[in-house]
Amino acid sequence: MTTIVPRPLHRAGHARPLSRLALLLLASAIVVGCATPRPDPEPAPEPEPRADLAELPPEVRASLLLSEARSRPEPETIRGAIEAVLALDPATPDQLERADTLWAELPDAERDSQAGRLLGARLAAAQRDWDLARERLGADDPDDPTRSPEVYREGLSLHARLLEHEGQWYQALDARLRLDGLLIMEPDLHSENQQRLWGLLAALRPAQRERVIGNHPPDGDAWVSLFRLLRGADTQDAARQAAGQWRERHPSHPANSLLPELLASHPLTPDAPGDTLVLLPLSGDLGELGNAVLDGITRAYYAEGASNGRLIVRDTRGEPDAAAALYRRGVESGVARIIGPLRRESVQQVATSDQAVPSVLLNRAGTIAHEAMTTLALNPEEDARAVADRAARAGWLHPLVILPEGAFGDRVASAYQATLAEDDRRPRDVIRVQPTAGELNATIGNALGIPQSESRIREVARRTGLELEADPQVRADVDHLFIAGSAPQVRRIVPHVHFHRASHLPMMATAHVYSGRPDANRDADLNGIVFPDAPRLFDRVHPLDEEADAGDEALPRFVALGMDALRLSLRQEAVRSAPHHQLVGATGTWGLNPFNHEWVREPAWARFERGEPRRIDLPAGGS
Repeated sequence: MTTIVPRPLHRAGHARPLSRLALLLLASAIVVGCATPRPDPEPAPEPEPRADLAELPPEVRASLLLSEARSRPEPETIRGAIEAVLALDPATPDQLERADTLWAELPDAERDSQAGRLLGARLAAAQRDWDLARERLGADDPDDPTRSPEVYREGLSLHARLLEHEGQWYQALDARLRLDGLLIMEPDLHSENQQRLWGLLAALRPAQRERVIGNHPPDGDAWVSLFRLLRGADTQDAARQAAGQWRERHPSHPANSLLPELLASHPLTPDAPGDTLVLLPLSGDLGELGNAVLDGITRAYYAEGASNGRLIVRDTRGEPDAAAALYRRGVESGVARIIGPLRRESVQQVATSDQAVPSVLLNRAGTIAHEAMTTLALNPEEDARAVADRAARAGWLHPLVILPEGAFGDRVASAYQATLAEDDRRPRDVIRVQPTAGELNATIGNALGIPQSESRIREVARRTGLELEADPQVRADVDHLFIAGSAPQVRRIVPHVHFHRASHLPMMATAHVYSGRPDANRDADLNGIVFPDAPRLFDRVHPLDEEADAGDEALPRFVALGMDALRLSLRQEAVRSAPHHQLVGATGTWGLNPFNHEWVREPAWARFERGEPRRIDLPAGGS
């Protein structure tokens, strides 16, 4: 087929096509231009080899990975950056915030997996946002495909830390016991876990330690057994003998690795000598209380011997700002230890100090900023917890609680119910009364179930048509009474308990039921009531001052507290390193909770008999 190419038409007004000569000249110019030599191009710089990230300083490595993840937000790069930040000791708030932002940008499926939730929870914990860490961590899911042995182990470790932060010592111990067997191939982590496990045993109340037996992984029984044996050993020889007997029964138990360190802490010796600064309100509204504590501190100081350094006393006047300023000056002056202050607000202000020396603060604080600080207190909350613990050890699990209205009753009720809740228990009823009210008898009778019993008697009589002579019965769902209040308040309440024939129920109270001086006539109605108190109030021979008579002191419990504060301050660091140790003092036997830095007291126990309190916790033959 022939292709016809039309020729262009030449019209007037249009340029004529280039001549053949012009075309030839144009082609020659192009050829000459192409043949002209050009300078060699600059060689492209070779890309610098990327430094091995593992060889970089951790801070630099984390910054590089954060930047890379920001520019290339893929799950793998994000996870690598977050892990690098979490590996820093410590990471800065900015680094943690950037890492947390990256975690939030992970796909939903990545974040919701067990590995993803753990990563987010670790970030929250590093920022001290414990509630968020708990929320993100969630529950263990054995069916999750990302739940590797390492993820499970790290999740269990974080779970234990969260429980410790929440003060759930019993549950935290269970988690640490389960974790311990997973760390055999990680010596450093294993050692740390065992140290914390030992500290948790010290943090438990006696009744909680008893509950461990038979209720935890098999190693738990042996842990408690070793703790009890070493806590009861007063000398190095006794400790070695107890440890030898335990080792024979448990030759392959993991706690064997701790034994050399634990045995080296016996006998408990005082810390390094040095001056002691005492900060107390010696004037103002707490002046009487402060002087009673100082009396006890001074007695213990001379009993211990002046070789421990000088005793320097300063008056805080009960003012928080003055207490905080005196504390700072004491730290700057180089004292070895500080006792005080006493007022709660002063303690809370001092507890936030970022500079500290070993200190015994004489009240509880919400948070402790420095590990060198511990807190020591005699307060209604401590008594309430002690009552709940002793009742549990006695097998009394269903209390009826009668408390006075007001701030004192509020504090006791809150602490008591919280302690029961730790063991998944609750009181049958909490009755708030006004001890001077005219309807007190009816209120207590109603709490004991008397009207209900009378109603049942009337109903039976109506149905049978008989005239029944029956006494109303106390409710059967209660196995003991907890009656708290001052001595005058409880004296008004208890007669109504007797009136309604409830005297067969065990009765417990706080130390406030006893004024500190025996008064058989006024306290006759208190017979049978059991309460915790300072042993010095009952001991005839006082180890620190044999001639002193606690009954002659205006505030004998706080004199005893001062004695104990001095003795504890001289041994605080030694007990901190080996928390199974206890110190027997004038207010009770003290042990240290290494997690919340609180000295925890096991008080003496007494019962009113013939109107006078008598100790009931002495060994056979004790006085």
